Amino acid sequence: MNLLYHKYKYYPYERELALREVTALIGDKLVTEIEDGFVVPADTDISRLVYFSKAASGSSTTETIQARLERAAKTGTNRQATRYSVHGLHEYKGKFNPQVAKAILNIFGITPGANVLDPFCGSGTSLVECTQIGAVGTGIDINPLAVFIANAKLRALATPASVLHGVFDKIERRLWDATPFSDKTSPERDDYLASWFLPEQLSKIERVRGLIELEGGDCRAVLLTIASNLLRDYSMQDPGDLRIRRRTSPMPDEDFRTAFMRACRAFSEKLAEAQKVVGVIPSSSAALLGSSVSGLEVGRTAQFDAAITSPPYAMALPYIDTQRLSLVWLGLLPASRILGLESELVGSRELRGNARKTLVAAMHDNTASIPVEQHALCTSLQEKLTASDGFRRKAVPILLYRYFCDMLHAFRNIQTMMKRNAPFALIVGHNHTNLGGARQDIDTPHHLSSIALMAGWRLEEQLPLQTYRRYGYHSSNAVGAETLIILRNS
Repeated sequence: MNLLYHKYKYYPYERELALREVTALIGDKLVTEIEDGFVVPADTDISRLVYFSKAASGSSTTETIQARLERAAKTGTNRQATRYSVHGLHEYKGKFNPQVAKAILNIFGITPGANVLDPFCGSGTSLVECTQIGAVGTGIDINPLAVFIANAKLRALATPASVLHGVFDKIERRLWDATPFSDKTSPERDDYLASWFLPEQLSKIERVRGLIELEGGDCRAVLLTIASNLLRDYSMQDPGDLRIRRRTSPMPDEDFRTAFMRACRAFSEKLAEAQKVVGVIPSSSAALLGSSVSGLEVGRTAQFDAAITSPPYAMALPYIDTQRLSLVWLGLLPASRILGLESELVGSRELRGNARKTLVAAMHDNTASIPVEQHALCTSLQEKLTASDGFRRKAVPILLYRYFCDMLHAFRNIQTMMKRNAPFALIVGHNHTNLGGARQDIDTPHHLSSIALMAGWRLEEQLPLQTYRRYGYHSSNAVGAETLIILRNS
């Protein structure tokens, strides 16, 4: 039986992952490579494979679930679809590639009922992939919006598209009338939103929110997430800028309410197509608000069979600041807490209060006892600073030190939640900065591997990945190279 690739162009690492998921399924001795795939035994169950479209034997063919899901996304067969199923519910900077996440689950041999941890789950890509293969995914993230989006995706998987469609109809019938709502919101929230939305726009946006709260029921989070995804386009903030800058571009011609209903219909149609493939999937998967650095009790210790994540990188772009309108509108975070939470993110560029002075002293003495090589890197970057380096560049050495400290704590905390010999996959981006007029490359995968070893993990492998195109705000700023790190809990 011939196991055939998809029609789209593959990166070399995707071919490598394809081989690994096949051999994990049936063993390398039974696999023979051909030009457009592999020859495998005729009785092989190919349904879960990611990087293959179908198996052909004589005149009969059998499609993989992945091929059917990607076709349901209607992006064409010559291009890899990354927004199939519920993955495109809300933009989220630096999303995990879902194909990579699912392939890793296959390579790890994750079976239905297995417990998988994502300690930096973001908007829940890995949790969705776990759920769609019958595993239980548990995600942790410090960003309230990330947790909200992730749980909304899981709710959508568990909700028949026809039910969503019925709720949309209820909302649409009342969307254009002028009946006022008795809405309880805080003055701080209302004042903040009034400073970033024109009164006419804000009135329409709040009308949508009020109707969702009234009619949404169990679909409330899904509907609010769809509306949240439109906020920046209708605000006075430049929708294409990560920082707080007033827009100079015109507002959209389409009414917010019309755009919302159109987005709802598009999502329910895509969900309906996906549910024809995988069905409606109730699940125990969930995203939890918390920090993998400071520690979070997730049930009993040593409960997870595997972990998979794409952790933040050092001096990361401002996740919280970028998403502040949604955070405030959804009532997830007061405006006064935005910068404070930003500074708490792993890899943040923000320094609050006397953090700079404290970190300089901590780095000098290496109070966290990070490995010698990583401490030496931080101090060498400090020595490269010149008077021409601005405020942010002068903070790079101590920010990098803080990042390494945070990741050391995270590796130690995560280890307590893993079963013995459980695998842990990390997709880690490389990084660079400019200090003293010269480019300084930071091999983050190497440094995190060293830190993981100190924390007691066993390094199994590092696999370079050519970058895939990240979508979302400022995709041009995405990390340009990545590495798959495989660890084992020793």
